[in-house]
Amino acid sequence: MNELGYAIGRQTLEVLGHREPATFELLGLEWEKHGEVFGGRDFLEPTAYFTSLLPFEGAGRLLEMGCGAGVTAVVAALRGCPEVTAVDINPAAVRNTEANARRHGVAGRVRALAGDLFEPIGRDERFDVIYWNSPFIEAPPGRNASYEEYALFDPGYAMHRRFLCEAPGHLTEKGRLFLGFSAAAGNLDLLYELAGEAGLTGGVHRQETYDVPCEQVGTGPEFAALADENGMLRLDITLLEFHR
Repeated sequence: MNELGYAIGRQTLEVLGHREPATFELLGLEWEKHGEVFGGRDFLEPTAYFTSLLPFEGAGRLLEMGCGAGVTAVVAALRGCPEVTAVDINPAAVRNTEANARRHGVAGRVRALAGDLFEPIGRDERFDVIYWNSPFIEAPPGRNASYEEYALFDPGYAMHRRFLCEAPGHLTEKGRLFLGFSAAAGNLDLLYELAGEAGLTGGVHRQETYDVPCEQVGTGPEFAALADENGMLRLDITLLEFHR
């Protein structure tokens, strides 16, 4: 298990606390953020980064897993994707996505569904692009007890295993699978192993790395212990791409 990732995940839960409904700006647009939904204004930088890199214009059908406030799904529709499906295990996120689709005039092209991974998706449905800003922080078994924890932690990478196993059956012939990830906080070796078992090949599509003082990441002693001799932690935002 990645010690830095798990520490960041625990710190994130503590910092978020109770979230009130709000609006925020991202990618030149204004969005609704419902209080019971994880994502959106909580993680502006990775949401903007991953959304700006995805190939929306060339996709006839796109699936976003773990849609949160619906930013990526709505932007996909705004940028020309005619059929967008957004899935989240949290029903409140589905309602939030629908609200933002109405706000930006693309409700007719964005279908939001509540369910666990591919559970609400039809067996024969295929997509040109499947995207998931995944809960890449590996955690001990039994960790997830709330929607917030589901958005951050994957005990034993069981969700990633299911996702990578089921995703190929929902890709078109030339379909592409994208994962929002972090090599510094996740378990990239295990992810590649699971992708190979699922018959998928690929790797880093784009990555940004940066050094951050450990005290800006977290105040616990574990952050200082994992920092380099200058007290810095090397973090990253990584978009992975896979195909059959």
